[in-house]
Parts: sequence; C-alpha cells; structure tokens
Amino acid sequence: MQDIFYFGAGPATLPRPVLEKIRREFLNCRGTGLSVIELPHRGEVFSGIRKDAESLLRELMQIPEDYAVLFMHGGATGQFSMLPLNFLGSGRSADYVCTGYWSARAAEEAKRLAGVREIHALHEEDGLSIAPEREWSLDPQATYLHYCDNETVEGIAFPGIPDTPRGSLVCDMTSSVLMRPVEISRFAVLYAGAQKNLGIAGLCVVIIRKEWVDLVNEQVPRLNDYRRCAREQSMVNTPPVFAIYVLQVLLDWVKGQGGVQVMHERSLRRAGILYGVLDSSQLYRNRVVKKFRSRINVPFEIRGKGLQELFLAEAGQNGLHGLRGHRSAGGIRASLYNAMPDAGVERLAEFMRDFEIRHLDRHVSG
Repeated sequence: MQDIFYFGAGPATLPRPVLEKIRREFLNCRGTGLSVIELPHRGEVFSGIRKDAESLLRELMQIPEDYAVLFMHGGATGQFSMLPLNFLGSGRSADYVCTGYWSARAAEEAKRLAGVREIHALHEEDGLSIAPEREWSLDPQATYLHYCDNETVEGIAFPGIPDTPRGSLVCDMTSSVLMRPVEISRFAVLYAGAQKNLGIAGLCVVIIRKEWVDLVNEQVPRLNDYRRCAREQSMVNTPPVFAIYVLQVLLDWVKGQGGVQVMHERSLRRAGILYGVLDSSQLYRNRVVKKFRSRINVPFEIRGKGLQELFLAEAGQNGLHGLRGHRSAGGIRASLYNAMPDAGVERLAEFMRDFEIRHLDRHVSG
C-alpha cells in the first residue's frame, strides 16, 4: 500500500512513531489498565505526564525559570480574547501588527474587548511582504505589541524577531513553535495552539513571563485568568488530558530526533526542495517576496484554467492529501510541519514537476 502524506494546515500530520505509541497505550496507559482518556487528571500517572510535558518543553525551547508554562483550553484562538481580558482596559491599550489572516483575527477579537491599534503591515505591491518596522508608528505607551510569527494562510513569515522594546512582545507562534531556536527572553508572552507542531486540537501552550502574571486584571473569568492558571498549575478545571498526553509523547519524539536545531535544519531542507520547484516553474506561482516566505506553509497558484482541481485529484491518487488552500485564499497550500518527512516533500516535488510537463500547454493556451 502506498504511503499517504498529509499536507493539511491543521489538525496536521503526526509522526508515525507518536501515533504508534498512542495506539499501544490507548487501552492501557503506563501500566494502569486504564485508557489514557480515562486517567484521573489529579492522579499520579497523569500528574507525571503533565510534569514531563512541561519539563520537555522547557528543555527543548530553553525556557528560563522566570517564565511560567501553562496548558490551556481553547486553542490559540482562545488567546485572542484572553490577552485583552487579562492585560488591557483601565487605560491600557495594545498594538497589533496585522500581516495576514490570523493576526487580523486576533486584532478583531481584541478590539471587541479593549483599546487596540491595528498596524496594517502587509504590503501587496510586487508580491506579499511585511512593512519595515520604521513604518509601524508604534504607541510607546502600549502595554504590548502582538504579532503572528508565521501566517499560515498567506504563507508569509517574519524573517526574525521584531526589534521592539525588550519584554513587551506577544507572539502567536502556533505554526512555527519547535521549528527553530527562539530567544524566549525577548517576549512577554508566547502562545501556540497544539494542532500543528505540538499534537492535537483542544490545547494551547502559553509561555508567559512570571512578572507579567502579576499584571493580570482583577476581574477576569476563572478559566481565562493567567494568574489563577499559573497558581494552580493549569488545573483550574479538568484540563484537556488526552491533548496534554499527546503533547508529552510528541515532545519526547522531538527530543529523540535531536531537538529543535535538528527540526530547524530539516525545515530548511524541506522548504528548499519545494521552493526550488516553484522558482523554476512556468506553471506555478508563489506570490510572497523571498525574504518573507514561510518555510512552513507554502501556498501557490496554478496558472491554467481548470488545472487546480485536476492537480488536487491527481495528487490524491499519488497519496498527497490536504493540499487545498485555505477557504479565504483558494489555490494550493503545502504545510511542512515537523512531522512531515522529507520523503513526503520529495514525492510532492516529483509530482509537481511531472504535472507541469504534462499540462504546461494548458497554461500557455489558457
């Protein structure tokens, strides 16, 4: 049977060894005789899993001790409202740099709850790019500056960390977490939904400077209160037990592969293969300026009438799935998270070259 490679943006593919370990333990987790989804969340076994997950994450990301690690419900989208609920209001405001679909969604939600300035930094002339920071006109009184490190829909990414006042940055790192080394001390808050590089949907990991926990507003709903979540070790209520278990198994796999630096090197290699095909093509087009290209989510168009649906159909026949672009953007998109093996990208690249050879005349005539 042909191997299946899944390029969907999320829920994303998981490493085969992780899936196999989950399957082995699903009916008898760690010798308890209980399924992992039956484990009592305050019991010894799950307590150990949760602590191991935090310890592994701290080790892999080199998270300093003056940062708390929180495991929260609601995915990254839940943080869009949690951040203003916790830190804004009462004369506080924040700057939101909008460079694509998800950063705009974060700003839209924050505006419902507090004072927010939107900085529209996505340039579309001669390809998609991010405006230089000197054009952002930041508010020096803003409590924080929010941005999305990698926009999964547009396939545009920051080439580095914005050079803003140290410690005031808040970053949605959902799609890029664990894919390259990051200097945690540059941030006040980092958050990432789990369903791309950290496991399955339903969990959001929040890394927050401990002194920021003390800045939380007094009147915040219990489940949205960073202060309470930190104090109660992410156990304000029953946590997403299965998602935290999958996180622990996946982090153990990342460590066994060699850690974040190895993940980074693989990411660069995979992206290089795919962009090599796009840059030499007359049929495919990626609209992002090279400096700002995402190496994680690679969208492209097919220049030829009726070719997109044919491409998707033939890709599926070749075991290449999840390639349809986001509903707001259309086109094709290949997501290359940590769990995507090189073999998957190599097969996609081979298929794309072959498809172009067979259908380039449709582009010329269409």
